[in-house]
Amino acid sequence: MVDLNNIPGINLVTLMKRLEAATSRLEDLTIFQEQVFNNGKSTTTSTPEISAPSSSSPTALVATSTPVPEASVVEEVAPSVKEFDVLIGDVVKPFVEISKSIDPLVEEQSKYLAAAFESEREFLRIVSKAKKPDTSSPSYFELFKPITEQVQKIQDIREKNRRSKFFNHLSTVSEGIPAIGWIGVEPTPVPFIGEMKDSAQFYSNRVLKEYKDVDKKHVEWANAFLNILVSLQAYVKKNHTTGPAWNPKGEELAKVLVESSANTKEVSVPAAGAPQPPPPPPPPPASVFEVISDSKPAGGNLGAVFAEINKGEAVTAGLKKVDKSQMTHKNPSLRTQEPVSVSRSKSPALPTKPQNLKQKKPSRIELEGTKWIVENFENNPEVIIEAEINHGVFIHRCKNSTIQIKGKFNTVTLNECVSTGLVVESLVSSVDIIKSPKFGLQVTGKLPTISIDQCDNGQIYLSKESLDVEIYTSKSTGLNVNIPSEEEDGDFKEQPVPEQLLHRIKGGKLASEIVEHMG
Repeated sequence: MVDLNNIPGINLVTLMKRLEAATSRLEDLTIFQEQVFNNGKSTTTSTPEISAPSSSSPTALVATSTPVPEASVVEEVAPSVKEFDVLIGDVVKPFVEISKSIDPLVEEQSKYLAAAFESEREFLRIVSKAKKPDTSSPSYFELFKPITEQVQKIQDIREKNRRSKFFNHLSTVSEGIPAIGWIGVEPTPVPFIGEMKDSAQFYSNRVLKEYKDVDKKHVEWANAFLNILVSLQAYVKKNHTTGPAWNPKGEELAKVLVESSANTKEVSVPAAGAPQPPPPPPPPPASVFEVISDSKPAGGNLGAVFAEINKGEAVTAGLKKVDKSQMTHKNPSLRTQEPVSVSRSKSPALPTKPQNLKQKKPSRIELEGTKWIVENFENNPEVIIEAEINHGVFIHRCKNSTIQIKGKFNTVTLNECVSTGLVVESLVSSVDIIKSPKFGLQVTGKLPTISIDQCDNGQIYLSKESLDVEIYTSKSTGLNVNIPSEEEDGDFKEQPVPEQLLHRIKGGKLASEIVEHMG
């Protein structure tokens, strides 16, 4: 029987067929690569499936040397993040649409609010993938920066437009937006959101009262914003009861941040066939002619001083020789001349900053929790506050203004104000006036105590219901208490507060009494 493998012609035919198969495979790969290159597709573009040849085939080496692009992996979104997306779509976006029909300022503020929620959405996405970090680490604080920037923009719109007719709208959002900071309140984020909602509701009630019978879209706007806070509170209660729910099986925060920045970074793809731009040139080398001087103290050192002293007689070698004509003990005429006065250069006094260039702080009136803050008002005779029985009021650095507080409330403090009037109805506790010259206080209801400290030239007007008040004074002068007359003519009887006291020693003790001036 003839062995066909030993026939030279048959071996040559087999080899030719295998070479043709390899050539065909190379041509297919070349055509595919040219198509991808000409179409400008990225390496992630899906490619037709190429069957892998057997390892025994000569084409196996060619096929395995060409990498096959991998398909992009879709990131899995946590359920809590999906619910937050639903919250944004259901309540935040409709609020932005309603704001467009109110006013451009209100619309601008609402867009910053939407941006703040988008930033918080990214925060929650990172929380779902990372372990809880050290709260003092820089990467942890970096997470809050995008959110706080948007909140600050919302606050700035309100502060810069206090005279706007839509000030109550701007204040509603400005007072409520801090609720988005629940991510930094542990372990009670839910009650915190409720407190911010109550603060916003103070101004939203004003909007409802003003536009209830005028324009219904303002009513819808106010209700839409409160609905955002209610929905946010329900979301946090369900998914983040005691604070952000970090992933205990996740990666380190720094690594997640690096991966997030790499995924979101925009990469510019050059056009097909265009060469890559050359890299920037390296920095120039340092000049060989540059002289580096060693800085030494100008006055020398202590060792040099002792070296000069130890020279002995040679220590005076460098002194200047004085001529006999310059010696005062040998020339009496020189003694009659006035000594040369040595003028010492005085350091110039630091210039004071002109009054018109001093930065004026913006006026502010807002409720922080249960405390009203009123400060930096000037030449404003109509500052009105509607307080409640548990509210306190702090008035600071006002000038030539009048503050009226309506309703019965807890306490009020007037601090470092000049020529400021204060009108109150009824108080539970006391009125405290500190370092406020030329003040005026009028009481229309009832209060138990008035305390005055370090004040000059003050007037107090009492009502008939407050005649049993107790007034405490210290370091104060020029005070007068105006008591209503018994008649119905509305007149007051002025009574000065004593300033001069007489002190005597009686029985080994100091006894003080008021000095009365008769005349």
